Amino acid sequence: MATKGLRERQKETRRARIVEIARRKFQDSGYAVTTIEDIAAEAELSAVTIYKYFGSKAGILLALVRQSDLFLIQKLDECVNTPHQGLTEGVLAFGRIMRQHAMTYLQKPTWREVISASISEGSKEFGRTYNDLDNALIEKMEALIFNLQEQGKVTRNLDSRALADCLFSLQNIRFFQFIADDTIGMDAADKNFQQDLASLQAAYSG
Repeated sequence: MATKGLRERQKETRRARIVEIARRKFQDSGYAVTTIEDIAAEAELSAVTIYKYFGSKAGILLALVRQSDLFLIQKLDECVNTPHQGLTEGVLAFGRIMRQHAMTYLQKPTWREVISASISEGSKEFGRTYNDLDNALIEKMEALIFNLQEQGKVTRNLDSRALADCLFSLQNIRFFQFIADDTIGMDAADKNFQQDLASLQAAYSG
């Protein structure tokens, strides 16, 4: 059992090293240019070993997204449990954390590859896993809304899950625009999303 435990730890360490090398190479050289062989050479492993761990280059990209979302969820937990003046402020903070984390972890060109793969492989493992990760983020948005309801800052007479799904979808559209256009900076993305929320609130109030 001890030997198996050591072997599993070595496997996880090797896997993490491959993912980190791939992340750096995708950033520096671009996803399309980087090959499995490039990653294997720097990791001092055979290409066969890389394929054994991940199946394909898209599999490595998916592993990067999984790892990114694990870190992101930790940051969103802090946002969910932080007092906010109201729904708009809380949701704006939520979206800002997502964009800031995305840019810290991967650059826009790599995120474009992620989004492209999530669409082109929507019915395959990549698409299904990406959708599962999105659902985990929607649950965090729902938790934020629920906390605001508990504090009396959002009416209880609404479905927190439905609202979370709606607001996350809106945030996601703005995120895709942010990723697609290199001229859109963080401040502009914040402003666009804030205007969206203000319009929704005005329509609801009216």
